[in-house]
Amino acid sequence: MNPSPEETNPVVLLTGNTWHIVEHSRRSATALCGQTIHERRAHARLKQVGEANICPRCLKLFKGE
Repeated sequence: MNPSPEETNPVVLLTGNTWHIVEHSRRSATALCGQTIHERRAHARLKQVGEANICPRCLKLFKGE
């Protein structure tokens, strides 16, 4: 069984100057790392933004480390 796109390429949200991994671009109140979402500047997918540009805590939690 293939993993869903959400499992391999989650939604990311630009809040402030940092990209965070979220469950849903419009409904999520907090990022995966626990950061409260105050300002929604843009949304994309992880592969579009690149791992190097994602909040390190979000990325670590997403990868299960």
